[in-house]
Amino acid sequence: MNAPRLVCFDVDSTLLAVESLDFVLTRKLGPAAAEQIEALTSGGMNGTMSFRQSLMARLDLTSLKRSDIADAAIELRRHLTPGMAELLTDLRQRGDHVRAVSGGFEDVLAPALRDLGFGAGESFANRFIWESATVAGIETANPLSDNGGKALILAGLRSETQYAAVWMVGDGVTDLETLTAGAADHFIGFGGIARREAVVDRAPDYAGTLDELRRLLLG
Repeated sequence: MNAPRLVCFDVDSTLLAVESLDFVLTRKLGPAAAEQIEALTSGGMNGTMSFRQSLMARLDLTSLKRSDIADAAIELRRHLTPGMAELLTDLRQRGDHVRAVSGGFEDVLAPALRDLGFGAGESFANRFIWESATVAGIETANPLSDNGGKALILAGLRSETQYAAVWMVGDGVTDLETLTAGAADHFIGFGGIARREAVVDRAPDYAGTLDELRRLLLG
């Protein structure tokens, strides 16, 4: 029996048509804060600041309650990237192992990822630290809270199972790092939602649309 292929997807601006933390914050702070939030996100995605700096700067903008997270998580289910659920189904049907690897937060992403068919142990994300019903910080021991974290997750996955090849799909530099670190054999930059010039310039393969992504993954 041939070894399966492992295909890992970023979540924000890849499986989802939005940045999940930005979605939570904009719901809380209102549209007037959207430009500031987006600038902090872009800094982390383009590599002009570390991913953790970008993450913490966004969380410092306001105090988030459990109700903020829970309400946004349900609404986020309406923001799946069009056509992505069908692509994931096709990959699974051909025998690929499909995983979600995100710098977003588990509490925010879980309902949407379930809708996309990810079961227990098939998705990896950051976690909040809670004090009562308020976000008090993040678990910094989680490798996904900083640059290089996705590469560590992929390296761990490939050490557990013999794969024919490991692929990573995503829009940001933290996704591209999986290739440069040697954790992924193939990387596809995805610009169907957000175009990051640092990724466009360096990705060996780039899909500007979902149709292009399908062709690169399925032939």
